[in-house]
Amino acid sequence: MGLEENARAYHKSGYNCAMSVYAAYAEKLGLSGEEARKAAPLPRSEGGKCGAYLAGRKILEQLKPEAVDEYEKRFLDIYGNTECAKLIMMHGLKKNCNNYVGDAARLAEDLLKE
Repeated sequence: MGLEENARAYHKSGYNCAMSVYAAYAEKLGLSGEEARKAAPLPRSEGGKCGAYLAGRKILEQLKPEAVDEYEKRFLDIYGNTECAKLIMMHGLKKNCNNYVGDAARLAEDLLKE
């Protein structure tokens, strides 16, 4: 499984959005799965921002800091916002948190490859 699929699977198994994305990147970050879950940012901890978004940003801050601005731009291009409550209100049933988790993991992976 790839990073996006792993993140989605973690989320479906009960991890919160940020833990799901961060745990998928545990090996790349040099962490155990448990260490990654503990180190994941808290959802909505920064101005109400989406936990999946925050985790992807933190991963890039650690592995490729020059890609953080592009990550935010791409997330905004897809969803139009980074705030959890606004994402849920804007997208309703069309999107759910598992989509944000998968997309955050994929966007970070794409940027790490560039």
